[in-house]
Amino acid sequence: MDCQAPSLDFAIIGHQENWQHITALINDIRTPRLEKLPVEKIKSIFSFIPPRDVFKINAKSKTGAEANGVYIETFIDPDMLDAQYIRTNISKVMNAVAFAKKLGAKVVTMGGFTSILLEGNFDSFSPGPSKFTTGNTLTAAFIVKGVEKAITQYGINLQESNILIVGATGDIGMACTNYFKGKTKKMLLCARNKNRLQKFALELIKDNILVNYSIVLDELIPEADIIICVASSTNIQMANCKKNVLICDAGYPKNLETTIDNPAAVHLFHGGMGQVLNGYSINPDYSKSMYHYEAPYISHGCALEAIVLALENKFETYSTGRGNITNDKMEEIYDLSLKHGITVAPFYNTKGLW
Repeated sequence: MDCQAPSLDFAIIGHQENWQHITALINDIRTPRLEKLPVEKIKSIFSFIPPRDVFKINAKSKTGAEANGVYIETFIDPDMLDAQYIRTNISKVMNAVAFAKKLGAKVVTMGGFTSILLEGNFDSFSPGPSKFTTGNTLTAAFIVKGVEKAITQYGINLQESNILIVGATGDIGMACTNYFKGKTKKMLLCARNKNRLQKFALELIKDNILVNYSIVLDELIPEADIIICVASSTNIQMANCKKNVLICDAGYPKNLETTIDNPAAVHLFHGGMGQVLNGYSINPDYSKSMYHYEAPYISHGCALEAIVLALENKFETYSTGRGNITNDKMEEIYDLSLKHGITVAPFYNTKGLW
């Protein structure tokens, strides 16, 4: 199954968000004549599978350029994404990183939980030709551009709105906050680390930004007209939302719809996603088990950042650390994505397209 490419422009390191997707993928990978494995059997062996390349990817630009890469699955248990499992998961990610380097990928993007290595400034990568990026800059760009598009669609007055950022002290959360600060009535910030949250909020207050912040989400939700959730947690609850609040679920996994007490009263879309207008192909074609989107050629912004960089022959560490994403960098990578026909994905959620 190892997919050696003659010229590997990029690699995408990632993990699956739930056991339903994992079960479908594992049974798709297995020889068709074999009996399908039940989820409990897969759970018993899943975390012992070492990182490996699952399929090749070919992405096409509207300029005529093409980029070739692979998807590397880390086989991280979706029930073990909380902080208590961080050492186990970092070990998985490091093995995936070593594998990407062995394949000779020119630029490697680290999706979902795997980006913690670069966000946390872990100096763990031995020198080599492969460049690594979190993909967070293009993800953040797709989030804010998507929110702006939705605001226009629903006739929302941004200057009279309070924006709540859930996960405000993470890399993407800080980028979204800095993008919208000064453009809204008030910024509402929520994060788990009280000291880091207070420090960030005070920096904004010094810039004369009206801010309310708390580590308790319930204290902020009733004030919010727009909610951007970039926290990767399975424990977020969205109760007491304003009627017609606009919610951008940009976390991983995207699971807010199950936590809202009155989902029919809100406008929720899955954010941070892009669409490759000229398409991409995967080989072997596991799309029936891995593709769960409501329109063709959609992918996560973190994955698409590597593809954009590859199409540009811009093999560099574009996104790294926490709090280093600037508005200029977001505009730059967004403009490059548009150049290649990669744009904000259509609005959708689990019920379909808007």
